[in-house]
Amino acid sequence: MAQQLPGHNDPSTVSRRDFLTVTGAGFAAAGTGGAAASTGINLAGMANMPERIHSAPFDTLRGYIHALAAHNLILHVDRIDQDSYEGTALMYRIVDRFGRFRAPTVVFDEVKMNGRWIKGPVVANIARHVDIEALLFGLEPVRNDGPATYAKARAYLDGLLTESGGQYPTIAPVEIKQDQALCKQVIVSGDDIDVTAFPFFQNNPGDSGRFINTASVFTHDPEMGLNIGTYRCELKGPRHIAVGSGEGQSGYTMLMAAKQRGETSAPIALVIGQDPMIWLVSGSRIPERRGKKPIDELATAGGLRGKPVEVIKCETNDLRVPAHAEMIIEGTIDLSTFEPNGPYGEGSGYIGAIYEHAFTMHITRITHRQDPWIVNDFTGVTRPLIEMPGAALTTAGLKRFIPEIVDYRYQDSVTFFSIRKTKPGQALEVGKRLAKLIPVFKIVMMVDDDVDLWNPSDLFMAFATRWQAWPASHIFKDLPTMPLEPSAPKRGQTSKIIIDATRQLPEEGGPAHYPGYSRAVLEQHSPGIFDAIDERWGTVLNEALCSPSPTMRNNT
Repeated sequence: MAQQLPGHNDPSTVSRRDFLTVTGAGFAAAGTGGAAASTGINLAGMANMPERIHSAPFDTLRGYIHALAAHNLILHVDRIDQDSYEGTALMYRIVDRFGRFRAPTVVFDEVKMNGRWIKGPVVANIARHVDIEALLFGLEPVRNDGPATYAKARAYLDGLLTESGGQYPTIAPVEIKQDQALCKQVIVSGDDIDVTAFPFFQNNPGDSGRFINTASVFTHDPEMGLNIGTYRCELKGPRHIAVGSGEGQSGYTMLMAAKQRGETSAPIALVIGQDPMIWLVSGSRIPERRGKKPIDELATAGGLRGKPVEVIKCETNDLRVPAHAEMIIEGTIDLSTFEPNGPYGEGSGYIGAIYEHAFTMHITRITHRQDPWIVNDFTGVTRPLIEMPGAALTTAGLKRFIPEIVDYRYQDSVTFFSIRKTKPGQALEVGKRLAKLIPVFKIVMMVDDDVDLWNPSDLFMAFATRWQAWPASHIFKDLPTMPLEPSAPKRGQTSKIIIDATRQLPEEGGPAHYPGYSRAVLEQHSPGIFDAIDERWGTVLNEALCSPSPTMRNNT
């Protein structure tokens, strides 16, 4: 049965009524029968909400979405017919128009599934816009300047890592009382449990069904401690989910260890609509788990937030979960059996294979906020999670044994490294070492330390003007890769290429005298010139991006 608990006070509550179209303008989504969209959320009724929800740290998904709305990063759609896959097609078109790095967060008010309209809202693309690289840490993004926003976030994160000895700081979670936990506002048990009643999407006709694809999946091991991971979880029935944690993932390792100990079941909890920092930690390797040493990922989320995550005990097991999530799906894993999961459209942009050995989850309880908000990931359509926290941590880790590394970026399945090159052959050797070390590093491009990895123009410049296909390349015929690599002729094995796009020294076949890079020559002979330009015209240049006919005056 479902019960609603009194006494829950939420300062960040935003009702569905608040998600109204700001203007009557906007565009009509093709084929939606009049479904309208707008580029903002009506903030009426939110004026008395505490100021803290406008910036980090975010205690709730709703407070976070409010902050994105305040920064004009929300596209609101009143109705979408997902039986016709309109939501997916719309997300593709948004990426086509805005690009993967400036696609807004999308809020669907109502979704058609299996012939019926289900109330949302459903929120998608929640942490992909470049400005979120800064906003998530309470930093103001640099308007219309992606590389500068990246740099601002990176400086902050590098500072955290330096202060904490190369790892992100931790703040242990704190347990609160049940009447303070927003996720306990409604408790559903017994025959009233029906996970299919909530608007979880089937993204693509190539998928095998509807999936929960944004849950932080909580498991526990007596040796490894708590783990939080994001896996594809297929709805199989009202109280039945196939959890697709694959081999090599910590959730899989924990559940298989329980099976080997002779246990017949294991507790599990799916946390949906969690705050964005927990979502970041869940969907990445932050922190990096090494071997079976226990780590506290909620403490890492707390450290990145700058305040502890508030947790509450599950109703039917002893797992402690984020208290202010939108929904908690509790259950047990049947360790005596496996079942298929998928196919499913993966992050590579291709339909991923069936997991033949997914874990069978039986739902024992669902608790949620009133009118819960659901988050969907259009996997493979939008870019992965924000990049800078992982890039900063990986760079710091790699520098410990490859000190010449300056920076690292992994984008669209291509890996970029900048290095401080001091001798012939160095870049290729470092690239080879990294390709052999990390399975996902299939295309590795090495550049000089004057190249900004977060500026695409810099990368193309290095590729076009510093690389010679011969001899500044190396191909490995057969190295380990991720199981979902779509082009691999043999699952888990792939060829790899190292591209040395550093300036080639004469000993490497490069020119005897490499010509000066024009911008570097300008900076060398006119020190401080760009600071002077920013001081005099920076504001006008930013405004020019939004103005059809800006006027620039020299005020000297």
